[in-house]
Amino acid sequence: MWRRVSVVFLIIAALLAAARLALHRDDIPYTELEERYSSVSSKFLTLPNGLIVHYRDEGDPDAPVLFLVHGFALSSETWTAWQTELSADYRVIAIDLPGHGLSRVNAETDLTNEGLSDFIAACANELEITSFTLVGSSLGGHAAWLYALNHQDKLDSLVLIGSAGLPTDADASSGRPWALSLVSQSWIKPLLAGGDPGPLVRNGLKSAYADKGFVSPDLVTQYTELVRAPGHRRALMDIANRPVDAAEEDANRLSELTIPVLILQGELDMITPPEHSGRFHNLIPNSELILYEGVGHLPHEEVAADSLKDLRAFLERNES
Repeated sequence: MWRRVSVVFLIIAALLAAARLALHRDDIPYTELEERYSSVSSKFLTLPNGLIVHYRDEGDPDAPVLFLVHGFALSSETWTAWQTELSADYRVIAIDLPGHGLSRVNAETDLTNEGLSDFIAACANELEITSFTLVGSSLGGHAAWLYALNHQDKLDSLVLIGSAGLPTDADASSGRPWALSLVSQSWIKPLLAGGDPGPLVRNGLKSAYADKGFVSPDLVTQYTELVRAPGHRRALMDIANRPVDAAEEDANRLSELTIPVLILQGELDMITPPEHSGRFHNLIPNSELILYEGVGHLPHEEVAADSLKDLRAFLERNES
């Protein structure tokens, strides 16, 4: 009997090894990715800790600053429509988070919620911007409101789009896209760390948009290749597995915010439960809430014109 059990285990081990080999995809060097995906507004900065950060900087350097932070597994690419239109009146800075887009990551990079908030602070300091509107989507929204709690004096206002960061009950978590559920399982990290991220990227993008027409083959290819930058696959899994024990404590501090806050969310959001937008609205005293019917997790892409109109109205009300 034990001999049979041993044989079964050997067969399973062999199958797993074969699967890992078949699914393996090498890293793509940053030099290749920069050549493919840098834009005319692309710039790079090096933080005091040595981390190289990619960002897109458009508009008049002396204009009011909008600082944009994307969500999980995305990049500054997500802000293209907004950045193009807003740069006529604002300086618009869109950064790539560590382990995303063309920003680097290393073993010392702090990918916790607080670490990503500190990353925003480090970038703002390095760029010498001391008064700005901070805009965060999803994971970037969580980092943004944590930054706001600690650096409210530097912000003119805050915009949260499908923001993460509130405690989520088990029922809501069970409805997550399978790609997000899979990467948050620590046991599969060795297989995924060098594996083909294409199927996960495709599923994640299809989950992010209510209008699946946004999920073009070129978009899937771009995000898949960016995930294959050195260290990015492990970074994304580390972020997906980050502790959320302090979520309730952090959320209770949202009442400390006194700056104007705009909350935007799609009613068909499959990534962040739509009801979280109402919870943010109730927790933050000086906040406005706008929900978009028939829209998914990325209203700044799916309904760019409508969300831009709402953003501009919010900014103009609070600039006067």
